[in-house]
Amino acid sequence: MKGMEVMEKNPVRYEHDGTTLEGLLFMPSVLEDIHGSVLMVHEFTGIGEYLFPHAERLVEWGYVVLLHDMYGRGNIPGTRDQASELARSFREDRSLMRERMQAGLKYLSHLGEVDEQNIFALGFSFGGCCALELARSGVALKGTVSIYGNLCTPDPSLAGNIQGRVLAVHGARDPVVGQKELNDFIEEMKGSNVNCRIKVFTGAGHGFCNNTLSREPNEGIFYSAYFDRLTWQEVRAFLEEDQG
Repeated sequence: MKGMEVMEKNPVRYEHDGTTLEGLLFMPSVLEDIHGSVLMVHEFTGIGEYLFPHAERLVEWGYVVLLHDMYGRGNIPGTRDQASELARSFREDRSLMRERMQAGLKYLSHLGEVDEQNIFALGFSFGGCCALELARSGVALKGTVSIYGNLCTPDPSLAGNIQGRVLAVHGARDPVVGQKELNDFIEEMKGSNVNCRIKVFTGAGHGFCNNTLSREPNEGIFYSAYFDRLTWQEVRAFLEEDQG
């Protein structure tokens, strides 16, 4: 079957502790062919068009996708400094991060087209951190994907709560998430017997799936069409592992 067309993406609103969140919902046009659902989480800059090709690719593969809003409706950072401040408020309060993620999961899981037993969480950079913290909270997920995500957590023992498989895709030249953080994450996953696989691209840095970034690798934060493509090959294999 040829890839399914993406229905019009629709803004959706839901609540968390008095804060209105506004995500974007992408839905396959052939509802009978839905394979699962993905809660996708943005980088520290918030929801943006850089995520749309990824969401649309997943829809073509037969997944319902909710681009989850961590910051709240209208709370769009205008500068990278503002984005850093917003992201820091969640990194410093992991309970808040997990609860905000659970609000997105609750909205997605209650959609009529969604099978609650077949939901994945997937995030990029800051969003990868959010996805992993959601998994550490013990909610029922089929799997969790972190793409050049922040891997550290203040309480590694929570990894024992993780349900489902984990995939972490990392760039060895990443100046944001360093080798020590990667090593600590490996020990966290080993110590809790999590079914985790880690894919490291030695030539990649940070942000290699964000096509709004520079293509120049000088600072270690750059887009790479090559590693973007390889990442999604890994992700697709991970998502489809238990199908049929």
